[in-house]
Amino acid sequence: MKKSTVITATALASVIGIAGVSAALLTSTPPAPVAVSQPPQEVTAADEVQAIEEESTSTETTSTEDLLLYLIEEEKLAHDVYTVLGQTWGGNTFTNILASESTHQDQVLSLLNAYGLADPRSPEIGVFVNPDLQALYDQLIAQGLTSQTEAYKVGVLIEETDIADLTRAMNSTTDTSILATLDKLRSASESHLAAFSKKL
Repeated sequence: MKKSTVITATALASVIGIAGVSAALLTSTPPAPVAVSQPPQEVTAADEVQAIEEESTSTETTSTEDLLLYLIEEEKLAHDVYTVLGQTWGGNTFTNILASESTHQDQVLSLLNAYGLADPRSPEIGVFVNPDLQALYDQLIAQGLTSQTEAYKVGVLIEETDIADLTRAMNSTTDTSILATLDKLRSASESHLAAFSKKL
């Protein structure tokens, strides 16, 4: 074989080798991106309220039974939170509204009895059948125990939530006895909201 032929063959082999490497690089699968973990987001009491409200609006209709069972535990939540925060921070605001919350529960209980429904409330402070209300209670207590100002903010949050829930409940029923009770509860919550708001 001539020297020129050897050189040409060697050069050709080099070109083929380079082309092969280039093809391999072009057809190889790029490495998967590395997932960057995000720090967990703190769930606040306001987040819990929003989650409950979003869940309640996701279903257009709620049975009267479910409505009443939820409302009596919601009134118990207000009562229990105000009991704990009142014992912690004192003041007439929590004491006066606490007595009203007991009356509210009695009013809803009368509706439960009229529909033949068993009372779901636990006699223990801070214990709830509804898991959403249980989570909300825990969040509200944690917030309210940090300072007296935060305790009053919790009162505002509870009453705003009650008003919104009662308004939705009134829009979902035509039962006159239920509507009359809910209207009284909403008016009382509006008064409570004003009392807590004055403390901020």
